[in-house]
This record gives sequence, C-alpha cells and structure tokens, in this order.
Amino acid sequence: MKNKKEKQKKLQWHPAFCSALRLELLEDAENLEFTDEFQLTENPLQVDCTVVKVKRDCKIKNEIGKIFRKHNIFEYKSPMDELNIDTFYKAVAYACLYKVLPNHVDEIPAEEIIITLIRDRKPVKLLGELEKSGYGYKKEAAGIYYVNGAMFPVQIIASSELDTEMHVQLKALTNHLEESLMRQYLLKVSAFSEREKNLADVVLQVIVNSNMEKVQKWKGSERIMCEALRVLMADELNEERMEGQREGRIEGQREGRIEGQREGQREGQIRAYASLVQDGIITVETGAEKAGMSVDDFTKEMKQAGYVIPVV
Repeated sequence: MKNKKEKQKKLQWHPAFCSALRLELLEDAENLEFTDEFQLTENPLQVDCTVVKVKRDCKIKNEIGKIFRKHNIFEYKSPMDELNIDTFYKAVAYACLYKVLPNHVDEIPAEEIIITLIRDRKPVKLLGELEKSGYGYKKEAAGIYYVNGAMFPVQIIASSELDTEMHVQLKALTNHLEESLMRQYLLKVSAFSEREKNLADVVLQVIVNSNMEKVQKWKGSERIMCEALRVLMADELNEERMEGQREGRIEGQREGRIEGQREGQREGQIRAYASLVQDGIITVETGAEKAGMSVDDFTKEMKQAGYVIPVV
C-alpha cells in the first residue's frame, strides 16, 4: 500500500493539469496566453497556471472561462491533495503578489484578476467554511461554483461533476477513472492534431499510471493499453504496424519491388486499428474510417486476422 501511495505522489499531476487546461480551452486558444508555474518571487513561490486574455473584450466559449477577466490565476489540487480553507487564502495571497509584480503602480488593476481553484471532487468542507466566514457561493453550472465577497472573484471547480461532453479533458484527470470515461477520452484524443496530441500525451501518462490496476483489468495487460494509447496519441501505429513494415520490407526485397513493403504496412495498420476495436476503445466504424476502408471490408479483414468484433 505504501509503494502505491508513493508512486501516486511521484506522478506529475500539475503539468498534466496545465496540459489538460490548454486542451479544455482549445477553442479559445488564440485569445489566451498560458504560463505554467508562474514565478511570483525570486524564491520558489509559484502559481500552478496563469491564463491571460489577449483581448480584454473577447468572449470565452468554454463555460469555465465565462468568469474570466484579463488575468486568471489557477490553483490545482491533485486527487491526493486537499482543497481547504488555507488553499483559498493562499490563492488570494498569490493573486495579491501577482498584482504587485509589475514595475508600475496599478499596472494590473485588481478588478482584472480572478482566481480558479480546482480539484476532482467537490470540496464540501471548504464551501461550508467559506459560508461560516461570511463568503457566499452559488452553483453556476455542473461542477462550477462562484464564491462571493472575496477580494477577487473566485470560482471553485469540482471536475468530477463537470459535463463529460464539454469537459472530458479535466474530468478524465483523476485516479478513480471509469472505463466509459477512458474510452470517451481516447476517442477525443484520436481526433487531435499533432500539437494537441503532444499536450494530451502528458495528461494520458498521468491518467494511465494513476489508474493502472483498472486499465490492466479493462484491457488485459499494460502492454495492450500502452499500444492503444500510442496509436491514438502519436498517429504512429503500434508494434503490429512496425512488424507489418518489417515483413513488407522483407517481402519487397524478395520480390524485387516495394509493393510487398506497402502491403505489409497496410496490413499492420489494419491490425493496429482492429486491436483497438476488439478492446472496445474505438468503434468498428471509426476503425474502418481510420484504415480508409468500408465497414464491411474492415470487418472482413478483422475476422480473417482472428480479431473478435465486440457486440454492441
């Protein structure tokens, strides 16, 4: 049990959160500037993430950005950390330091700063203590709570309560992941561009490692899951495709032409997507589309290769 807890602590949750936040606000990326671990003082004292609106009057489409002002300070707590009253006051203190950092007086007006506190589970105790201290709060949307009466506007986000369709990036960043959410996240990742996939890779490393026991049960082994992630993340087919390429090269060399090489690559590609379909990570339709085939032809190839098509 101790080793498991130590491993959990070593996971890089904060970089994963910063990557997930970028993906969460991807639709508004052109209007936002992100800084991870923003340095507040010469000695180590850092804000987990800051998000600055490039244009003050731009409207942020994502609902967690509805409250955004020019300068937005994020304090993130991993699933193993507590989001408590001291976290609240620390974030307010960070915002105060952030305000006075520039060289010119009131260069960053206080009314241009907001604070976001985020953790996967609802901080019930914190909300109760805020009420006792005279701060009111209201539920603005699923998983999003606005706090009234603080020096700066504050929103508290319980990512586990967020709408899955709208916020799968943040919701999946947990150590108690459900299989359905994992599948939905992987499907989302599969449609990303290469740059977006690099961000998602940071998130996925933490998601998989913090839920490894579940992942192994869902997919049968760590190797299978990692291969599936590699296909979706880097758009580079897994070892099956590489094996197909090697077989194709050998065949092409034997026949004195490159057609065998191409065929081997093609077969490896089909096998890679077939394995994802068999594991239930993507649908037959998605596999066929990615392989550039009709559903009937793809299904036929799967059966001939010995893969099992899940019954929906």
